[in-house]
Amino acid sequence: MASIHSIYHYPIKGCRAVKIAASDVTTGGLVGDRQWVLVNQDGIVNQKKLPTLRFLDIALEQDGMTLSFKGAGRVRADFADSESSGEVVSIGRQVACEHAAEPINRWLSQAFGQPLSLVRAVEARPLQLAGTPFSALHNMSQSAFVDIAPLLIVSLESLADLNGRLSYEGKRTVAIEQFRPNVVIEGVDAFAEESAKRIEIGAMELTQLLPCERCSVTTFDISIESESEAKPSKEPLKTLSQYRNGGVGYAGGVTFGAYFAPESDGRLQVGDEINVIE
Repeated sequence: MASIHSIYHYPIKGCRAVKIAASDVTTGGLVGDRQWVLVNQDGIVNQKKLPTLRFLDIALEQDGMTLSFKGAGRVRADFADSESSGEVVSIGRQVACEHAAEPINRWLSQAFGQPLSLVRAVEARPLQLAGTPFSALHNMSQSAFVDIAPLLIVSLESLADLNGRLSYEGKRTVAIEQFRPNVVIEGVDAFAEESAKRIEIGAMELTQLLPCERCSVTTFDISIESESEAKPSKEPLKTLSQYRNGGVGYAGGVTFGAYFAPESDGRLQVGDEINVIE
């Protein structure tokens, strides 16, 4: 029987994954997922611009979160504290946001060696991406800083298939967190998540929007903690491109996992059984 193996969310876009046992879910995705981003004078900062962002750890609390970064100590951010408001551009749309208190921004700037501010989205807006593959997103509210769609689902079997190929070639295997999923499932055929059109988890039904095409962020090895070595390689994209190159091409065509949209609010937890409806 297929089931949920693990659940991850990313309170700050680009931060280290936070593993959780359960989460409330809205039609916009996991509650609290990617509600915050770091920005500089040029806009949103992601792992492509700041590879060491993946080493930013977050401990969630009821009314805030504690941020920590190797060598910089830690700082607490209260959800209720904000000092200004404005807008940032995220994937072609204006997102209304609030800036965190100045002590938080000062700590982040010192930790990463450049001027940074932490901002939180105050509303969800649909993406307006051109092209038929994205038409289903146009009227869909979702977590403000999610790249494409509310939930990213991958399977352990897909990872095992990939790691088997990497290992056969004498290359370093990768962890599931390197693909930054929301929901990891098990008990299915490799890449079944990309062919399933609709699935049922408990009382919730989810519709697949499109397979997830992978960018260079997946080539940052999360097992390497050294900032000087926090650089992308060619893997696992090079190997994936040899047999998972059937995407529509919005981000290069190499797929691993799929984006799903919940049809109603609900709750997901580790161990939930999954049924493929279509």
